[in-house]
Amino acid sequence: MYDTDKIKFENSLYDIAEMAGAELKKSGAEWRGKCPIHGGDNRSGFAVFDNETRWACFTHDCGSGDVISFVEKWKNIDFAEACSWLGGQQESDPIRSAEIAEKRVQAQIERLEEEQKRTEQLLDELKQTKTWLKYSDNLDESPKYQAIWEAQGIPTSWQSYWQLGYCNSFKAVSNGNFFESPSLTIPIFENGEIKNIRHRLLKPASQHDKYRPERPGLGAIPFYCDSDKMYDFDRILYVEGEKKAMVTYLTMDSVKWQVIGIPGKNQWKKELERLSGQKVFILLDPDALDQAREFAKLASGYYINLPMKVDDAINEGYLDQAGIKSLITRAHR
Repeated sequence: MYDTDKIKFENSLYDIAEMAGAELKKSGAEWRGKCPIHGGDNRSGFAVFDNETRWACFTHDCGSGDVISFVEKWKNIDFAEACSWLGGQQESDPIRSAEIAEKRVQAQIERLEEEQKRTEQLLDELKQTKTWLKYSDNLDESPKYQAIWEAQGIPTSWQSYWQLGYCNSFKAVSNGNFFESPSLTIPIFENGEIKNIRHRLLKPASQHDKYRPERPGLGAIPFYCDSDKMYDFDRILYVEGEKKAMVTYLTMDSVKWQVIGIPGKNQWKKELERLSGQKVFILLDPDALDQAREFAKLASGYYINLPMKVDDAINEGYLDQAGIKSLITRAHR
């Protein structure tokens, strides 16, 4: 019999994955990289998550699991051999276990510090280059580009307010291949300070991959329609995505509400710790009803079930200011 809890405790999945050849980079609460098991070329196709205790391959049939299953797959050995390889037959040594635990904690601290330095460096570069202003100038100089934004439901005056822009050619990677696409640009601010730029690709490699960040290392950050006041509102409405937030905010036309666009249906958990007594309503896309319910439950808020995307409903004339008020009135606890 093997003490699997001891094996998992004494072996860092992050370190083992790097030993196998993974080059991992922080992505939100996960570490992402190419899969070292099958030698994939997708830079985000492999993940280490849950405080570095679980792994998963998303581009092949390698599977997922804990550090033991990783070694099984990597070394092509069975469970017993993997446990032995990880030191599972060693006698329990409390002092040695404490030393290993301390080293793991210190290694994690060092990785987080390194990631923080990298984030600060990327943010400094973004501030110095003022790229979002260059994109905004592109928009100001072209009625054609402004019309693209207007077709999305954002009037010209508000394009300037949010410093929206246009990028002639944004370089990106999809399935290991480089491609270029023009894009609509959305600067993300917190308390008036730039945090990143989101590109809405107009010619994406895949229709399910339309959004890309200017600086991937800066993480996923919500879009605040009023980035100066942030959470200084009694009522907050959450929607999925920046464009939806803008269109909804303009339609509501109320200074009493903050509208926040979270960058994906699963990017709401960090918001819980930033809320402090506001009345919260969640209106995510139709395929994210489960996430909306969970968010509402944990935030002691309300969720709204709308059978179509909110910006589509507004732009196609199905939903107006009175309609949004009605949805809020009938929201589910």
